[in-house]
Amino acid sequence: MVSFLTDMGERLTGLAKGAKKPSAKWVASFEPLSLVRVSFFGKEHSEIRRVTRCELLHSPLTLGHLECGLVISCLADLIDRIAKEGLEDPRLFRLVSSCSRALRANPDRAASILAYGEHWLLHCMGLLPRANACGRCGRDDAPIVLLGEQGWHCAACTPTDDSEALPPGAMEYLQKIRTTRAEEMPDTNESEASRAVTQLLRDRLLNEIGRVKSYDVLLRCLPGGVQS
Repeated sequence: MVSFLTDMGERLTGLAKGAKKPSAKWVASFEPLSLVRVSFFGKEHSEIRRVTRCELLHSPLTLGHLECGLVISCLADLIDRIAKEGLEDPRLFRLVSSCSRALRANPDRAASILAYGEHWLLHCMGLLPRANACGRCGRDDAPIVLLGEQGWHCAACTPTDDSEALPPGAMEYLQKIRTTRAEEMPDTNESEASRAVTQLLRDRLLNEIGRVKSYDVLLRCLPGGVQS
């Protein structure tokens, strides 16, 4: 069984017979995050249709780059959990395409591109309010300190212990993500604020969708680089 994401953001599944054989003509087309042109055989609303053609157009895989390969698996697993059959969301396809091309062009920035994908997936799910003002008091001139039920809370209305509050610069980092392309995503380790925000958003995403095994693999293979 193979999962696809259409250009309208709908999840489709199909049966690809013989795809696991090394000699299969289309085995490379089923790599995660690959852009393909696919054809199915079967009734439109049947639960299982057979894949009759799968032409590879673009792949983000870079041979020998461990971190890039692990990030590709994480993003593919996230999309497979979030995209739904019968439900279209074109934003998902645009996000996958953007991350895929960025990974192909800049595999050394894979961790930052993963953080970019996590941020926008939370946005697509309606779980990430904009960080341009406090969700509690409406101020836009105070640093944000945490993410609560009312959105981002600022230091002016939410007394928070220094050990629990987001570091200074968190709002600026979030706004930078919203205004940049995936291939220009800032380094997630460039500051204490970027590291804290990345971890916060990752925890929020995984708490919402449940455990994703590819993240466990990423943590084991890149100790100290990712936590979950």
